[in-house]
Amino acid sequence: MQAIIFANRTGNELAPLEQYYCSALLPVGNKAVIEYTLEDIVTSGITKVKIIISSQAQEIEQLLGDGERWGLDIDYFLSKPEEKTAAVLDRLSLSMTDSIIIVRGDIFRSPCIANFIDFSKQFSNEFVQAKMANQNACMLLLPAALSYLDGIDWPLTHDYDSNSVVTLILHGRCHMIDSFQSYMNANLNLARNDIPSLTPMERSFTSANPEQDFYVGAKTHTGDLSLQNAWGIIGENCRIDPNVVMKNAIIIGNDTLIDKGSTLENCLILPHTYVGEGLEVNNSILCKKLLISLNTEGHIEIDDQALIGPSEHQASTSSTDRNLSTRFFILMLLIASLPFCPLLAFYALIRVMFFKLETKPLIQEMINDNLGRSLVTYSFNVPTRLLSLLPQLFLVVTGQLALFGAPAQIRYATGRNKQRLGVFGPVQLLLDEDAPEEERMLLMLEFDNTHTSTKYLSLLWRSLRIPRLLGAERKKQNMTH
Repeated sequence: MQAIIFANRTGNELAPLEQYYCSALLPVGNKAVIEYTLEDIVTSGITKVKIIISSQAQEIEQLLGDGERWGLDIDYFLSKPEEKTAAVLDRLSLSMTDSIIIVRGDIFRSPCIANFIDFSKQFSNEFVQAKMANQNACMLLLPAALSYLDGIDWPLTHDYDSNSVVTLILHGRCHMIDSFQSYMNANLNLARNDIPSLTPMERSFTSANPEQDFYVGAKTHTGDLSLQNAWGIIGENCRIDPNVVMKNAIIIGNDTLIDKGSTLENCLILPHTYVGEGLEVNNSILCKKLLISLNTEGHIEIDDQALIGPSEHQASTSSTDRNLSTRFFILMLLIASLPFCPLLAFYALIRVMFFKLETKPLIQEMINDNLGRSLVTYSFNVPTRLLSLLPQLFLVVTGQLALFGAPAQIRYATGRNKQRLGVFGPVQLLLDEDAPEEERMLLMLEFDNTHTSTKYLSLLWRSLRIPRLLGAERKKQNMTH
């Protein structure tokens, strides 16, 4: 048996939060919604999974990978946002005689897939409707459910007559996450241990609340939680000033910074968010510069970084020191390379004249990067990309670009517009300027997902050994066709 997980919801019900997270990627207890579905799939004994993705497809692939950490074999299929289930299955060309479970991976439910499969097998020729907490649990088992595929189309509109189908009542919690309060409740249920078979990943810490305690992630610094009349979940790598006051339910995402004098009460703060000094947050959801009221479900965007904003903008002194050290080292490298620059320029001139190239020996380019800046870059017209980009080290010294990162003229991968921009990277060193956007995107994603400590040295070595290999191969293929 294999599983097909639909994760193609856009999350428009939670606008404007969908700018940051599609429904499948929303964190519940610092883990994406779809990860809970994958863990549930694993307990049922299924190992082969197809995931239907649409909004933020690349982010989902980057998070889940090939499924190895769960012992799964994951394939991805792109669909239109909230495309009908029947239409997607037609394009997959599946054998409809095989047993296949179809499940939505963008809602949050108690683990139940194994129970659903075992029960459905007892009624192999009848459609089994799964319900949990008096709601559609969004699961179907083929081939018996072929005539009822619209039952998990989003938005959910169909509720079958219990007299014409077999209904399985599953115990647990089910959150459609189609409103801000529903999303908040999913986090609160997890923090209260109200969901059978699910507990927060973090360690438990005693609080002053007589009924509930805190769950705190690794490498997180807080004040004395035993003095806080609050409870909830605090993620990894967070810094909460000891003077922060917390009341009632508090859910804080990974890599979050809460400044001194702030008061938090009944709030959900999503990962990578900064809460400024002396700010009072009550009955709200915070996501970077976005503040959402749970009372009115209204929202405001705050541009003042002193109030709320992305936590990655709060740079530490040590990181600044490292950045200055890197720029000083590059300055020394640039000075050392100056004697070779006339040789490279002369070689570029000879190359342009000999091959009668239409370009100049020194190429100047004006780039409007994805942060709205205009940059003037220079490069030598030589085949070895590492050497051709040497003039751009000046942009590293001046702090306009990092040494390693995405190309400044990046135009691909929606949602990645805040990534680090640099002089050197796999796109710059291994591809020609006319490489297709898809090839550039896939190469950058592959490099980002490589976590070896020597990947930058390996990249530089490859660029010296096989300059522009990919581009040359592509041109050769075009000529043969």
